[in-house]
Amino acid sequence: MAILIRRKFTGPVIILTLFIFMLSTGVQAGTIQIPKGTEVKVKFAPGMKITSGELTKDVPLLIYLAEPIKIGNTTIVQKDAQGTAKVIEVKKAGKGGKPGYIKVAFVDFETKGDYRSPDDSRIKLEGEIENAGKSRKTLSYLFIFGLFIKGKQGVISSDVVYNAKVAESMILESK
Repeated sequence: MAILIRRKFTGPVIILTLFIFMLSTGVQAGTIQIPKGTEVKVKFAPGMKITSGELTKDVPLLIYLAEPIKIGNTTIVQKDAQGTAKVIEVKKAGKGGKPGYIKVAFVDFETKGDYRSPDDSRIKLEGEIENAGKSRKTLSYLFIFGLFIKGKQGVISSDVVYNAKVAESMILESK
């Protein structure tokens, strides 16, 4: 009799277990979830100059995904999906050897590939990068006309791949 009870409940238990597994991995009949905190690799367009001497606050910057976003073996968002970063703080280098400073925040990127958001919204990002230029105050004190010596500008390299994170969970649907 114990064998009969076990056989009756085995099928529903397996189905329930598979359903819970699918929900926990974010996969569900043509939908998939990118969880909040998922790390993504982004880069700026090659040759882009990101410097405190040339940019101002709130200037948008073009970024790209450096690597595709995958869950298991499924590519959710393709490499080179376009995104946006924004200059959130900037100070130009000044006389007296004062260094420049620039801070950029990652904003969002598009869904590119076999999955899209239901309302065509973009995937929000969080993360910041910053750079302070080199001070030349000592050099400015050594010379009589040192007040005319400027510090170095803050520069963010466009040749580096940066880490950002998904700011809020997002459900995407297959096309």
